[in-house]
This record gives sequence, structure tokens and C-alpha cells, in this order.
Amino acid sequence: MELSELSKKRLEGVDERLKAIVIECAARCSYPFNVSEGLRTEEQQREYVRQGKSRTMKSKHLTGKAVDLYPLSMDRKVVDWSRFEELADLMFQVASDQGTEIVWGGNWKTFVDKCHFELK
Repeated sequence: MELSELSKKRLEGVDERLKAIVIECAARCSYPFNVSEGLRTEEQQREYVRQGKSRTMKSKHLTGKAVDLYPLSMDRKVVDWSRFEELADLMFQVASDQGTEIVWGGNWKTFVDKCHFELK
């Protein structure tokens, strides 16, 4: 599946290695997913910490080394919550194929964030 134009726009400013993984993952994926966020401003990050959506001002989103991805239904209208692990497996496979190590927020113990992927 190809990324939507909006998802491609949200990859602007993201590290080229991570961007390449996301684009290749989309090409190999049998269902759509979107990029909800890539690069963030300090102001955005501060607001996420205030809201409890993040716990740190040292997020890799601030340096373009993280993305948030959501698997979608085939009609692209709703998040398919059952596919996060499948998407993570594909992201790890593509990253391995490209020789890049990533971290998945779904593996975190204290603040599980299944949509989050970052460069190690």
C-alpha cells in the first residue's frame, strides 16, 4: 500500500533512515497505515507532557528520530487496533533489511506506546 499524501507530508523533517523504513514498510504492507506524527516542536512536546500523552521533554520526535504510525481499516476510516503487533513486526523486518536498529514503544514496560517507533 502507498502512504497517503498527508502521511508523506508528516514525514518531512524525519531522519532519512527512519523515513526509508516507513516508506518501504508501506510498500510491503497488505493494509494501509498512516503517519500521525513525525517531527515535533518543543511547544507540541510540552503540551503532550502536560496532557500526559508523553512523559519526557527528551522525545526523539524533537530531533526527527521518531514517528507514530497507526494501522487502518482497508477503507482507511478507522484505526485497526488489532494490527499494531503485525505492523511492528514488519517495521522490524524492514529496519533489519536496511541495517538500521529501531525501538518500538509497544515493548516499553512503564509507558506502552504502540504507535511509536524510533531509531535506536
